Amino acid sequence: MRRSAYQNFVPVAALAIAFCLPGSVETVRAQESAPFYAGKNVSIIVGFGPGGGYDLYARLLARHMDKYLPGHPKMIVQNMAGAGGVTAANHVFTAASKDGTVIAGVNQGAAMYQQLGGKGTQYDPTKFRWIGRIGSSNNVMYTWNASGIRSLEDAKKREVVMAGSGIISDANIYPNVFNALLGTKFKIVNGYTGTNESNLALERREVDGRGGGSYSSLQSTRPQWLADGLVSILAQIGFEKEPDLQNVPRLMDLVSSEAEKQIALVVTLPVEIGYNYWVAPDVPNMRVAELRKAFDAAMKDQGLLSEAKTMALDIRPKTGAELEEMVSRSAGIPKDILKRTAEILGW
Repeated sequence: MRRSAYQNFVPVAALAIAFCLPGSVETVRAQESAPFYAGKNVSIIVGFGPGGGYDLYARLLARHMDKYLPGHPKMIVQNMAGAGGVTAANHVFTAASKDGTVIAGVNQGAAMYQQLGGKGTQYDPTKFRWIGRIGSSNNVMYTWNASGIRSLEDAKKREVVMAGSGIISDANIYPNVFNALLGTKFKIVNGYTGTNESNLALERREVDGRGGGSYSSLQSTRPQWLADGLVSILAQIGFEKEPDLQNVPRLMDLVSSEAEKQIALVVTLPVEIGYNYWVAPDVPNMRVAELRKAFDAAMKDQGLLSEAKTMALDIRPKTGAELEEMVSRSAGIPKDILKRTAEILGW
């Protein structure tokens, strides 16, 4: 049966229109197949000022992770110092975009702070969509040798002024714990935005020491201090000793009673979380999967590993799934221990 001229015209006309109109089928298909991250910026929000460990690790990650994300977005680091990382964590969890373009790179103690009832938190760590951990290094307590404080025993004899970065920061947590459990006389002076500013305060002799900061960060930002013996490392916080610090005691070695050991365990757990990254709970599963895959690939990238070695930054990764499981397990710590720890920390 012969088709009319009109019948022949309809498919041809439709095809022509489809190629010409901006909203054509082909255009829509092209848009649907374009990677989400193409042409976008991805921000890593760091909860401290520039120059410290969190900042250095985040910038290292940003320089290499982009190549593994579909669409190769530009990754940028934004510093949002405040309350030892609580300000940045609250921002990412509540106010920032939930499309997978904003990643938190905040304090390793953020989860513990909320679980212990810390004030001012607007986030729930059990709902974080964990992306991964780039590194972990024992926290160290150190003093400027010219201060005359070269051991914990010295710190038990007179007041020792320590640079603080906010109630949730390691620099505040550990002096309080050591004071309560071991009888030291650390006095925390707040107002320093992070590692770099605190270290400058040591050099200017504004303070005697710093009560928390990763050994990796100290190695990378102030290697000459270690080489010239300008500082004394009084103690380390971690489950295993750093290879270079075999003669430096761990907090867990210094406590005796069962209750003290459990408190030491609570404040040591964040070291395992380390330099971590997560996104808000409303980020779509597909975006989380893409970010996790890209992060895991970046951890094996030879360019990243080579640059990290040059910067004296240890790469000790964990996956997002491993961090998720770790935080879930920490919820099983006895409530009386959590309460006592919170009292010690003033939370």
